[in-house]
Amino acid sequence: IKTFLEMESHEERIQEIIERNKELEASEERKRKAKQLELQRKEAARTNRGIPSRPPSYPIYTPPTRPAVTETIDTYEAEKKKAFAKPMHTRGKGMQLGKKSKTTDIYEKVREDLGPEVEETAPLVSPQAATPVVPESRASLSSERAGVQITVSETISAKVNREGALKAFEVKGDLQLRISDPALTKLKLDLLTNTSHGAQFRTHPNVDKALFTNSSIIQLKDTTKRFPANNAIGVLRWRVASNGSEHADVLPITFTVWVNKGSDSTTVTVEYELTGTDNLRDVSVTMPYGATEPSVSSFDAVYEVAGDSLEWNIGSIDTSNASGSFEYEVVDLDVDENEFFPMSVHFSKTVPFVEVDVSSVSLLEEGQEVNFAKDVKSVSDGFTIE
Repeated sequence: IKTFLEMESHEERIQEIIERNKELEASEERKRKAKQLELQRKEAARTNRGIPSRPPSYPIYTPPTRPAVTETIDTYEAEKKKAFAKPMHTRGKGMQLGKKSKTTDIYEKVREDLGPEVEETAPLVSPQAATPVVPESRASLSSERAGVQITVSETISAKVNREGALKAFEVKGDLQLRISDPALTKLKLDLLTNTSHGAQFRTHPNVDKALFTNSSIIQLKDTTKRFPANNAIGVLRWRVASNGSEHADVLPITFTVWVNKGSDSTTVTVEYELTGTDNLRDVSVTMPYGATEPSVSSFDAVYEVAGDSLEWNIGSIDTSNASGSFEYEVVDLDVDENEFFPMSVHFSKTVPFVEVDVSSVSLLEEGQEVNFAKDVKSVSDGFTIE
């Protein structure tokens, strides 16, 4: 009877240990989350105010019943050793106790969790050591970022024939201003502009048009008002249009297409030439074809077959590769050369087609210059060879 009661007591203690283990795990989880939140708050405060962070302590989350739990576990360990040292005359409960190896593992885990003090303090050090550097780096970049952002956007559209003659072309652009610092909303922009290619400029209705025409300065008509903050607004637009009266050299790049029809095949050769000194990026030519897939015989750069067209990816073009060609052949007696047109040309420029640049940005009243960032987006849009 005594042995039976002792074994029953062991069962109850095991269940008690399991329940307390669950409570401890829940408490540790709450403590860990609280530590993470506090560390994040400390890190944010250190970043914003320059105060060095330190590992915080959280006595409020220390379970008050931990000494009692440790004592209970030690008592249970002693009783367990006694029980296993005694001969088991009763089979039923003794066999069940012998099957509690998994529970004993849980007990060992509880003992390890409540063991050395270094294991208790490990979570405090780990979040500090593993604090990511990225948020601090982003904060640093954000603080160094200019409070004024200038964006020059431009699209170049053109239609040229197979001989390279210009049929029509159009350039549209605008200058956008975005101020992220409300203290800088009362300012002016000093521009460098050139009415090359017959460019026509138009300012925003709230911008002083006469001042821009005479001095190439962008500022509000009413100097008592401010530009809106954290909002990209267009302050200047320009446009160049031609119906083909100008020479094709006005374009940043020209193309000539040769179509030679033989007895049983047709050969197509596409040539390009850089007309100015401006570098081009991401240059590609999309060349459609009919039912028969062509065979590429000669090419500069790389190409790929995509559906019913050939994609000639030239990449960057500068003075080192100012010209190049691409040649392919279609073996088909009934091929129509119109199947190879229109060809689409895509490219981007590092400088705008129309000369527009911002030389300085300064506060209107103080006259102090402020830092600004500038981005140029000049790309082709509807540039075709027909």
